[in-house]
Amino acid sequence: MRRGPAIVLVAAIALAGVAGCKEQSDATSNLPRPSKAFCKAAARYDENLPTGRVKLSKQIEMVSDIAAHAPKDIENEAQTFLDALKKRQAGDTSVVDNPKVEKAADQVNRRAGQDCGWYQREGM
Repeated sequence: MRRGPAIVLVAAIALAGVAGCKEQSDATSNLPRPSKAFCKAAARYDENLPTGRVKLSKQIEMVSDIAAHAPKDIENEAQTFLDALKKRQAGDTSVVDNPKVEKAADQVNRRAGQDCGWYQREGM
């Protein structure tokens, strides 16, 4: 049973952990640190989405905040993700299971996860 039209988009962007300051031991990328506003917006999305009770309009509000504060290197991807949610709200099903949208959401997820201090490096 399909749980909702935006479920794939939700799964693609589900973010792990809570936002915080980046530490040297984090599994970070070589990119500049994202703003606290971006990390806070991404964490808010992550904290609210797993409940499964977030309406599409609320998702759009949260992803709008992510897109507004996205680092330059992923601002296009954040906008692609936001546009897809808006299209879905308008009834466009072409964005569901769309590889371009999934890739954009994955890139936003990766950037937030790696550079907002959510993934801690263990071992080497």
